[in-house]
Amino acid sequence: MLQMVKRILLIITSVSLCSCNQLDLKGMFMPTGEGVEKRFEQSRQISSDLKAGTVAAHESYTFYVATDPHINQTHENLDIFNDALRNDSEAPFGVLLGDCTDIRDNLHNYLDALAYYPDRHAFDQKIYHVLGNHDLFFKGWADFRDNAGPSVYWFEVIFNGGKDLYITLDTATATLGRKQTEWLRTFLSENRRNYRHCVILTHTNFFYTDRSQDSSGNMTIEESFALMELFGRHDVALVLQGHDHFREDLTYDNVRYVILGAIKDGSETPEYLKAEVSPDGIYLNWQIISE
Repeated sequence: MLQMVKRILLIITSVSLCSCNQLDLKGMFMPTGEGVEKRFEQSRQISSDLKAGTVAAHESYTFYVATDPHINQTHENLDIFNDALRNDSEAPFGVLLGDCTDIRDNLHNYLDALAYYPDRHAFDQKIYHVLGNHDLFFKGWADFRDNAGPSVYWFEVIFNGGKDLYITLDTATATLGRKQTEWLRTFLSENRRNYRHCVILTHTNFFYTDRSQDSSGNMTIEESFALMELFGRHDVALVLQGHDHFREDLTYDNVRYVILGAIKDGSETPEYLKAEVSPDGIYLNWQIISE
C-alpha cells in the first residue's frame, strides 16, 4: 500500500514538472512496445546466432563499464567516461548497461556522447549497449534496435592462447522470457567450456526486491535463483548490472554480482568501472566522477 501511494505521488509530481516529451505515463506502468519474446526474435533477425563480433586484445586487458546515464539535455559525466575509455590503450571496448535516455527521440544525443572524436580521442573502441527499461519508454525499442543494436547478443574477446565470453541479456521488462532462457541454457551448455572467463551484462539486477521502479520492477525471486543456479553451474565469473542507481557487490555460488551506481548527470556520486581482466581473474576499479 505504501509503495502504491509513493508511485501515485511520484506520478503527480512528475506530471507537474515534466513535459509530455519527458514523461511516458503509460510506460511507467507497462512496456510501450514489443515484449521480451518479440525483442528476442528481432535480435535474432539481426544476427541468427546472436553474435555481435570479436574483439582482439592481449591476455590481460581492461574494459570500461557505466550504467543509467538517462541523457536529458547534458551528458557531462558520459563525456568523461567516453574520453577515459577512448584514450586508454589497454581497453579494447566499453559497455553501457542501459537506461540510455527516457526522453522522447533522444537516443541520438546518447550515441553522440559516446562517439569517437579524433580531435580528443586516441582510439576508436567498440562500445556495446544494453537495453534498459527506460529505453522502452515512448516505444523506444525500435529506435534502440535500429541504432544501438539488438537486446540479446554475445561477443568474444580473443587473445594469444585463448578467449573470453561476454553475454548481454535483455531484462528490460524484468524477465528473460521463455525463448531467451532456453537459448541461454543451451548456449552456455554448448559453448562455455571454450572460454577462459565468462561475463554476463544486463540491466535489471537479480537481488533487489523493491518493485518501485515501474515499468520494469525487478526480477522475480524464482527466476533470479534459477539464473543464479545456471551461472554457478557454468562458472560465470561476473554479472554486471545497473537499474537501481546504487552500488552493490555480492557473491553467490562463486559468482560475483555487481550493481553499478548511475553515471547520470546530477547523481549524488556518479561513477563508472574499470575492469582489469587477467589469467587470474577480473579485478574491479571504481572511478568516482567529481561534480
